[in-house]
Amino acid sequence: MTERVRISSWFFHPGAVLTSWLLWLVGPGEVHGLEHVPRTGAYLLVANHCSNLDPPFSGWAVGHQTGRVIHYLAKREIRGWPLVGWLASNSGVIFVRRGEGDRAAQRLATGALEAGHPVALFPEGTRSRDGQLAEGKAGAALLGMRTGVPLLPVGIAGTHRIFPGRSRLPHRSRVTIRVGAPFTLDHRPDGRLDRASLAAATDTIMRRISELLPADQQGGWRDDVAPSGGGG
Repeated sequence: MTERVRISSWFFHPGAVLTSWLLWLVGPGEVHGLEHVPRTGAYLLVANHCSNLDPPFSGWAVGHQTGRVIHYLAKREIRGWPLVGWLASNSGVIFVRRGEGDRAAQRLATGALEAGHPVALFPEGTRSRDGQLAEGKAGAALLGMRTGVPLLPVGIAGTHRIFPGRSRLPHRSRVTIRVGAPFTLDHRPDGRLDRASLAAATDTIMRRISELLPADQQGGWRDDVAPSGGGG
């Protein structure tokens, strides 16, 4: 059994209320597919990532509106950001050291899923500044295959236009969040996961996300043409 550590999440729902006001200011925003969100039990939310607003917006849309706290995996650097780091630390965020296998973060995420809580991550591993869906990293596939929980695909459209380029001033942009039907990967709780299996599972995840995005954000996944790689 994975060791479970309590993660502070008391600010998740109050923060989601504030987020809904922010979305109203910079939006409009709309959400589709909430009927697909499990109301009980663990699931792994996987979504595209093109703005720092993606975690709070999708957390409000998928978690708050179904009455559940979602534990997001986020880069460790955010913890040091003034105010934002403190808010994230109390909103159920699991901080990850990027560019290396962070086993402590993996244990926390696995423990949260084993305890029946939703966990979210962005398979691309970093933001796509032009809004195009890039190739995925293997982390989501690894977590999904090891735990066997359902994966919930989410497509987030329009957030890349709120702070275009290096702009520090927000621009209004329609934000659309689409939730797809849950799916599962081949459950392999033990043994070695080879690179080919992880790459194939990662491709499946990225295609499910791509199906929920408008054509102009599907990138290389449009028309069933995937970028090379996929298991980084």
